[in-house]
Amino acid sequence: MTTTSPELQVAAPPITKELGKWAANLSYDTLPPEVVHHVKRLTLDYFCAVLAGSTTPTSRLAQAYFASAENSNAASVVGTQIRLSTHSAAFVNGTAAHGLELDDGYTPGSYHPGAACMPAIMSVAEAYKADPKKIVTAIALAFELSCRMARAGHPHTWQNGFHNTGVNGVFGCASGVGKLLDLQEKEMTWALGMAGSFSSGLFEFLGEGSEVKRLHPGKCARDGVVVAELAKRGIDGPLTAIEGRNGYFKAYTGSKADAMSVLQDLGTNWVLLNTYVKPYPCCRHLHAPIDAILELKKSHKLDPEQIESIVVQTNRVAANHAHTNYAAFLDAQMSIPFAVSTAIVHDEVNLDAFGKAARQRADIATLVPKVKVEVTEEMQSVYPRKRPAHLIVKMKDGTTLQYTQQQPYGEPDNPLDDAALTGKFHAICDPIVGKEIANKIADACWNLDFAAIFELTALAPEQVKDAAL
Repeated sequence: MTTTSPELQVAAPPITKELGKWAANLSYDTLPPEVVHHVKRLTLDYFCAVLAGSTTPTSRLAQAYFASAENSNAASVVGTQIRLSTHSAAFVNGTAAHGLELDDGYTPGSYHPGAACMPAIMSVAEAYKADPKKIVTAIALAFELSCRMARAGHPHTWQNGFHNTGVNGVFGCASGVGKLLDLQEKEMTWALGMAGSFSSGLFEFLGEGSEVKRLHPGKCARDGVVVAELAKRGIDGPLTAIEGRNGYFKAYTGSKADAMSVLQDLGTNWVLLNTYVKPYPCCRHLHAPIDAILELKKSHKLDPEQIESIVVQTNRVAANHAHTNYAAFLDAQMSIPFAVSTAIVHDEVNLDAFGKAARQRADIATLVPKVKVEVTEEMQSVYPRKRPAHLIVKMKDGTTLQYTQQQPYGEPDNPLDDAALTGKFHAICDPIVGKEIANKIADACWNLDFAAIFELTALAPEQVKDAAL
C-alpha cells in the first residue's frame, strides 16, 4: 500500500501558473495612468544609471569581451556604438546600470528592479521594433512581478546569502521579454518556470570590493531574454517552479517566504509604485544616515576636527554595511562609516563624494573610525517597510547633536519629484555626454519615444567622457 506524506497532501497555491496567466493577459489599456507615468520616471532613471555606468572599468571590460566574442547587430550597448545580440546587449547594459549604484530600488524586497529588467526589455524592444505601448506594458509587468517576488522572500533570501537583485530579477526579465514576444499563457508560465533554474547571485561581494555585484543584473537580463525566447520556441519549464516542493521559495528561503503575498491584489494594487529613485550613488542602506547628516548640517556647523564620535542607529541588514575599508570604489559605496564621513565634508553627495580623491582625503580618513553602527529595536521594528536611521553626533566641547531620518529621500513617502529626478539625470549625465545630448535623451524618456532613445544613446567614443571614480 502506498502512503502519501503529509507534505505531499498540502496543496501549494499555483503561483507560477497564476503569474503566467496574469502576465500573458495584461494589456496597456488596463494600466492605471499613475503606472504609465511612473514608467516614464523609471525609464529616465534607468538611462541615467546605464549611461554613467557604461563608462566604468568593469563595463568597458564587459563591452570589449562581448564585442570580440560575437558578430551580431540586433541591439545597442548604451553609451557606445557597439551592437550585440539581444541577450548579450542585455548583459552588458545590465552590468552598466548597476555599475555606479545609481539605479532604482524597492525597499520591501531590498531589490533593484530597473537594472535587471530594463536592459532585457530594451534590447528586445529595439531588436523587434516594439510598439511603445507594448514596451510600457512589458516594463510595468516586469517590475510588478519581480518586486512581488522580492517582497515575498525578503529578508530570508538575504539571510541565506543571496543577492536579491540577482535571484529575483530573472523572473521580471522573463515576463517582460515574454510580453514583447507575445507569449501565451502556457509559454509565459514555461518562461517563469525556466527562470527559477536561472535564478542566482551571492552576497559574498560585500566588504571585498568585488565587482561581481555589478554583473548580477546583467546576468538576470541576459537569462530573462534567453528563457523567454526558448519558451517561445517550445522548451518548457516546471509549472510549479516558484511554489513547488523543490521550487524557488523552498530553495532560497527555506519555505519561510510569504508566498501568497505574490498574488494578493495582483493587478489592482500596483506595488511598483512604491519603488524609489536614488539621490546618492551608493547602497540604499547608506541613504538615511546621509540624509540625517545633511539635515544636521543645515542647522549646525559640523567641523570635522571637532567631532568626537558618531553613532548610527539602524536595522540589522543595514548594520552589515559597517565596514571601514574603502580603498575600492565599491567598498566606499557600501560603507556607512565612509558615507557619513564623506557627507560631512562634501557639500553634495555625488559621484565625486565616493571617487578616488575623496577616498584619499585625510579628513575623511580621520572621521571614518569615529563612526560606529549599532542596531536598535526601534530601527529594526519597522524594517523592511521603512529604513530609518538615528544619528548621535558628539562634539569635543560636550555638545550632542541628534537627528532621526524616518525614510530615505526618494522613497514614495519622501519622494524626488519629476523636476528633482530630471535634475539628478542632468547632474550625472551632462558631464558625461554633454548638456545638449542629455536634454534630448531626457525629453525622449519623458515622451516614451523609445526609437529616439535608442538612437540618442548609441554614442561614439568622442561623445562620452568617463565618470570620475
